[in-house]
Amino acid sequence: MTAAITLGTLWAVPVGLRIGLSPKLSKIMQPIVQVAASVPAPMLFPAVILLLTMLRVSIGFGSVVLMLLGTQWYILFNVIAGAQAIPSDLKEAAASYRVTGRQRFWSLYLPAIFPYLVTGWVTATGGAWNASIVAEIVTFRGQTLRAQGIGSIISETAFGAKFAELAAAILIMSLTVVLINRFVWRRLYAVASTQYNLSK
Repeated sequence: MTAAITLGTLWAVPVGLRIGLSPKLSKIMQPIVQVAASVPAPMLFPAVILLLTMLRVSIGFGSVVLMLLGTQWYILFNVIAGAQAIPSDLKEAAASYRVTGRQRFWSLYLPAIFPYLVTGWVTATGGAWNASIVAEIVTFRGQTLRAQGIGSIISETAFGAKFAELAAAILIMSLTVVLINRFVWRRLYAVASTQYNLSK
């Protein structure tokens, strides 16, 4: 799950900034992105699994790709929204002081989109937890591909009607989600609202 969120962030931040900072590009790309995001990720699983099988990629790594398909859009949409919300006077100030390249990214763009990025991470993480249930165990051409993870355990115990094990797995996942929300996302939200809130 962490790997999927990280990979999604690595491509969605630069692409989202590029789209969000350009009104012309945003007008062209946003409908395309919305159509792409509307395609249910499980519909793409057979083609992706076929490709991964041809490349001899294990389902352990493949499940990261499958989770990425359903979670990356949350990050992208929030980055685009954050880029569009950057006040024009801040962009003009950066241009007048000749702040360009990496310096502009680290001193202006990333702090400005950070609250939106945190929101994207939270929603993407929720999607990744759900996707793990169908991404970590896949039947392909009569063969069951299984990754080691809580998602595959939930799928197997549900299919095998092992209700005690299923309840334990769901309890562990729920507890993990609560702990991550408490100790990671809540703290990042606090940082975003106090240090990177452009409305203050």
